[in-house]
Amino acid sequence: MTVQITSQGRELVLKTIEEMKKDLKVLREEKNIAYTLCGDTWHDNPHFNKLEQDEKIMDKRIQEIEKTLSLAEFVEIGSRDTEKVALGSIVLCLCEYPEFTEEEVYEIVGYGESNIDENKLYYDSPVAKNLLGLKAGERATFETPVGEASYKILKMYDGWESVKG
Repeated sequence: MTVQITSQGRELVLKTIEEMKKDLKVLREEKNIAYTLCGDTWHDNPHFNKLEQDEKIMDKRIQEIEKTLSLAEFVEIGSRDTEKVALGSIVLCLCEYPEFTEEEVYEIVGYGESNIDENKLYYDSPVAKNLLGLKAGERATFETPVGEASYKILKMYDGWESVKG
């Protein structure tokens, strides 16, 4: 599957890969030490086996991310769309759940940029998918783990400065 990624997302993904490769190097060093300490009984050593499994998992994950990045469609966000929700849009939503209602501001972002603490939603996430294409005043209703949710687009912003201002 091809993903959409912005230049900012690309930088974040490259940084993540670099950090993972450093962690992998440390893991391999630990594995070598464990191998040396256990000698011929390495196959019976649970610590060595765990390190070996962790190494394979991390190496595979790095390869998957690198492949995804190599196949990604690069998208430049010049000016944000304030007419309808798209990649790069910043929207104020009225979020209505069975137990409560709240207003939230979300930014729809590309691959590698999502961060729920900063209200950045990956465009392929369930909530973002339901918001894409909507205009101010329109509503999306969909199922969530806590029941049916309804999100109404109250306002669209041209940047985070507008949200804070």
